[in-house]
This record gives sequence, structure tokens and C-alpha cells, in this order.
Amino acid sequence: MRSPGAVYRKLKEVKYFHFIDLYKRVMKRVPSNCKYNYQYRVIGDGGIEKEIRLCLLHQPEVDIKNGVFPHLVDICEEAHQVSHCNGFIPKYNKEGVKKLFEEALCNKNIREKKYPDICALEWVLERSVVGVVPLTWIQQLFYKIKKLIRRSSL
Repeated sequence: MRSPGAVYRKLKEVKYFHFIDLYKRVMKRVPSNCKYNYQYRVIGDGGIEKEIRLCLLHQPEVDIKNGVFPHLVDICEEAHQVSHCNGFIPKYNKEGVKKLFEEALCNKNIREKKYPDICALEWVLERSVVGVVPLTWIQQLFYKIKKLIRRSSL
């Protein structure tokens, strides 16, 4: 079995790669990632529910339930429309993506479905810590001195 330190490093690496993957998906220039893009559900013929993405660039504070000015609303559903749009503003910044990722990790159901590898590594760490006797203060001091000597010799 690997040491808890190696498992912890692997856990940090896996979390980092999942964060980068989420960051790339959320920062991609597509309609759903625009601050002004709103997903509107319409019930069509035969009771079929459809989704339309509306651009509310000219009406950022509008309440859709009260209605919109039709001449100020554009339909923005395809990526090629966003690639040429001057009004595209991402919904999230780096801190927002980090918060989104941390919220997903805090929610047990999402974490188990989306990130089973993180759950497995956390479980291994949990199991490796059980039964480990904590170091005395003299042992901790010894290891700190040993670490300082290693650093100074490099």
C-alpha cells in the first residue's frame, strides 16, 4: 500500500485536473456560458417542451415573467453566433469557478456521481489514518530538523 503522503499528493493532482476540466468547460465561448444568455422553456405543439436561449444584453435587469421588449431580445443558441458577439461576458471568473467546484465537492451526491476517483482516494486516506499513533513533540521536532537539513543540503 502506498504511503498516505503519496495518496494525498495524488488526491491533490486529481482535484486539480478536475478543476481545470471544469474551468475549460465553463470558460468556453458558448451561449450557455454568457452572462446575458437566458434559457427560456416553451411548451410547443403537442405539449412538447422546448428550450430557447435568449440574449438579454440590452435588458440585463429584466424579469422574464413580467415580459420582455421583443425588439431588444435576440435568440442566441449556436456557438458561431457567440464567436462573433461583442457583448459576450463569461458568467464566471476564476474565483467563481473555484467556488462552483468546491460546492460540487461539498455535495455528497454530486461528488459520488461526478468524481468517484476523488471519493476513492479520500476513502484510502481515511483508512490509512485510522490506527496511526500521533507523534510526540520530540518526534515532530526530530522530523522538522531532518527536513531542514535536507533542504539546506540541496
